[in-house]
Amino acid sequence: MQRSRTIAGPPQRTATAAWETAAALICDTLAVSGLVTADTVSAALAPLRGLGPALIAAGHLETGAAVLVSGPLHVSITVATGGAVTEVQENLNPVPGGANATSDWVLYLPNPANFAVPLAAAVQQSAHLSVAAPPEEATAVAASSKAGLVDLAALGRLERS
Repeated sequence: MQRSRTIAGPPQRTATAAWETAAALICDTLAVSGLVTADTVSAALAPLRGLGPALIAAGHLETGAAVLVSGPLHVSITVATGGAVTEVQENLNPVPGGANATSDWVLYLPNPANFAVPLAAAVQQSAHLSVAAPPEEATAVAASSKAGLVDLAALGRLERS
C-alpha cells in the first residue's frame, strides 16, 4: 500500500526539527507492528542525525523522497521548504499499514552526488538504510502477497502423500 507524507521544513521548522519529525513519523509507524520497537528504529536511524537535516537544508528531500518500505508498506516522505510550507497539510499520525511492518524494513534515501560519501558511510552503519532505488509499489505488494495465509505448495505435498 503506497502512501505519502509531506513534512513542513524551513522556515516553519529548522532542518533539524524537520528531520526529527520525519524520524518520529517513521518510528511511530513501524512501532505499531509487534515486530518492531521505536528504540530499534531510532538506533537504525542514528547514522542520519547530521545527514538528515543536511539533506533537508540542501532541498534533497523536497525534490526526492525518503521511501520507507516494510512488507506491503511503502511510504514516500518529502519535506517542503520555503514558500511551499504554507501549502503543506501535515498528517503526522502513524501511517496506515504500519501494523504489517516487518523487522527487515528499509529506508531508501535520495543519493545526490555531493552526499554520496557520507551517505555510503551511514548505510554501512545500519542494515535498515539504503541509497539504492526503492522498489516499486507492485514489487513490494507482490512480494508480500506471496506470504499468503495458505501455503499452496504444502497443500500440494499433502495431496501427494
